This record gives sequence, C-alpha cells and structure tokens, in this order.
Amino acid sequence: MKHLLINPYSQTQEWCKDYFPDRSLGMMPVAGRCAAEYFIDLALRCNAESLLLLGPTYNEHLAEHLYEYQHGELKLNYRKGGGHDTVRHLLEVYAGEYGSECLILHGMLMPKSHTAQELYDSFVPCEDEGGDDGIYCFKDGKLWKSTLEIYHIDSLQSYFDVNFQVLEDDFYNLPGYTITGNIHTGTNVVMKNDCQLTGPLVLGDNTFIETKSRLNTAIVGERSLLDKGCVVEHSIIFDRTYTAGNLEIKNKIVTPGRIIDPYTGGVLERNSFSYAFSPIQNRSAWILRLWEHLIALVLAVAGLIPYLLILPYYLTHKKSHWCWKLSMDRYPGYWGVLFFRRELVKSHPANDHYVFQYGEIYGLQNTPEQRRIYDYYYHYHCSCTLVLQVVLRALGKRGFATYVDRKRA
Repeated sequence: MKHLLINPYSQTQEWCKDYFPDRSLGMMPVAGRCAAEYFIDLALRCNAESLLLLGPTYNEHLAEHLYEYQHGELKLNYRKGGGHDTVRHLLEVYAGEYGSECLILHGMLMPKSHTAQELYDSFVPCEDEGGDDGIYCFKDGKLWKSTLEIYHIDSLQSYFDVNFQVLEDDFYNLPGYTITGNIHTGTNVVMKNDCQLTGPLVLGDNTFIETKSRLNTAIVGERSLLDKGCVVEHSIIFDRTYTAGNLEIKNKIVTPGRIIDPYTGGVLERNSFSYAFSPIQNRSAWILRLWEHLIALVLAVAGLIPYLLILPYYLTHKKSHWCWKLSMDRYPGYWGVLFFRRELVKSHPANDHYVFQYGEIYGLQNTPEQRRIYDYYYHYHCSCTLVLQVVLRALGKRGFATYVDRKRA
C-alpha cells in the first residue's frame, strides 16, 4: 500500500474539544502512547510510503511530535482538512497526492488485525460513497471496505474503554522499558516501599509513586506523581499530573486540571478540592510561618553587608552570572517575607509571591507542568524541615551552577 490517509474527524467529536480543549485527537493518549503513534505503526506495518493525518485545526504540538517521530523513509504529513466528508470526496480532494493506491482510516479508530495480510484479506467492495466510519482501500479505481473489527472512538466513554481494550490486547506495542507480569514500566520510574501493583499497568517515564500506593489496571502518564496512600483502579492518569495522597480514584480520567467520570461525563475541577484540606491550615500553620520568618531574618541579616557591598555592581550588572550565582535577586524577597508581602517557599501553584520553589531542589530546569506538580507535592507535605531543605538546596544549586546550567534554566 503506497499511502495511508487518516481522517479522524469524520464525526464532530465534540467530547474531545469539551473535555480536553488543549489536545487534538491525534495527541490523545491511548494506553500510554499518543494516538498518532499507532497510526504510524500501521503505516509501517503496511509498508506505506507516506502518511497524511487530517484535522479541522492545526495543532502545533502534534506537528512537533510527528516531526520528532520520523521513521526511516516514511513521509509524515499533517495538515488542516478532512472533516465530515465521505471517503470518495476525500479521494477526489487528495487524488493528486494519494489517489493511486491508498488505505483510508475514516473516523477515530484502530484495526484489531494482527498482520497486514489479515487487513488486506478483509476488504470487500464498497457499495456506497463511504460515509460510515471504517477502514477503506482505494486501488485500481475501486473502493473497498474492511470487515475487520475495530477499536472505535466516538465519545468520552468509548475513548476510556478503548484505552483498556488496547491495554489488554497482546497485539499493539505499549510503551515501557521493561515488562514484568503485564506491568509496562518506563525509564526512571521510582516506587517507594509498600506499593502494590496489579497488572495490566502502564507506568510512563519519570513517574514517581509514593509509599503505600495501590495501582490496579491503570495507565499512568510520564512525569506524574502519585502521592502517599493513593488508590488508582481502572483509571487513566494523564502526563504531568499530580495525584493527592490518600485519594481513591476508580473508573476515572485524571488530567492536570480535573477529574473526569467517563460514564456520566461529570467533571471535578482541581481548584474546587485541592486546597480544601490544606496542611498549612491543619498542621500548625503559625509554626511554619514563624519558621519561615526566622529563616528569612537570618538570611536578611547575614546577607546585608555583602549585599550593600555588591549593590553598585548589581544595579549595573543585574543579569551577570555571578550576581545570579550569589542569588542577589532573591535578597529583597527576604525582607518581603519579614513584612508579610511574600512567602519564603511557594505554598501552592496559585501563589505568585514567593522567594523559593520546591522544584529547585531537583534542578534548575523544570517545565511549568513539572513545577506545578512539585508545588502540589510541597503543599501537602510542607514542614519545618522541608522549608529549610528547600532554601539550602536551592541556594546551593545556584551557587554551584555553571554558566551552561544557567542558560538551560
């Protein structure tokens, strides 16, 4: 087969726009992988020369992902187009590029075939214009339709169900560096003591699972953090998502901003529950605030003379490497803490007035999504010891950082 033409928006697919406004269908995760990656696998399996993915709008993140996912001589194309057309109309529009011999996926679907030959053997003559979702083949001027079973996504519930159907299928390539007992584990996955894992599971790269967590038939995206004692059963955790401790999640989709029930369509926004039981309110908040003021006072007094001596140079070289290494830009913030205008350590993602951030103890370069996860973790685990650790390690990270480290940050 020379070409693979994919038109996932044969239907309106409003569920994707409503529940995941920042993603297109091609970027939706399916069993831990981007949906577009499964399309590429199909193209490679059918020895296609090129793949064209259509969409009603142009998603730059999907375009970048396809560019990074180039495979050999397979040409990957992505453009605005398609929609609610019939297959025959699509072939007329793209006849000049893909009309000679083409495999068409009309709708958001994936075949259940195990080999390309099984797929080819399943085609029967198509008697209509190809308006229904399915897999079609155009060859020698004739249109054929496959009779194979497919994984079909046309609603929020079907999307949720297909994830677990693919997870339990032994055909599709699932992500993971190692596979043990039907548990697909990515690279740099950290699991604390007393974690209970029951497959099938997919644990994305750089996932952190705290102690006493229990996972059963779940998909956890990369760079996610599951806090102490959380229970995740038959659920999907999106990439870069923080899951609070002692939270029980069953038959849900969890994104960085919300928890979604795929069967009822109900949505719980994170802001409505994240801070309902804040440890700052329940764990002697005045002691933490007093401790932060004490640390800020020590830093302000100890750094006063050095700051005044370097101030003339700092005023004219604010962006210099040495001023950055000495954290000169932080010094006014210490007094801001003493006068109740700032917090010494960022206490939650909504706070914009802070001097230090928990994520700095791990590295100088963190994405906004990763910093938000660290902020949530600190919010639920803040203590006097942790405050001091954040301050000392953040100062140390900068103090020993090289010029290249600063540029990366």
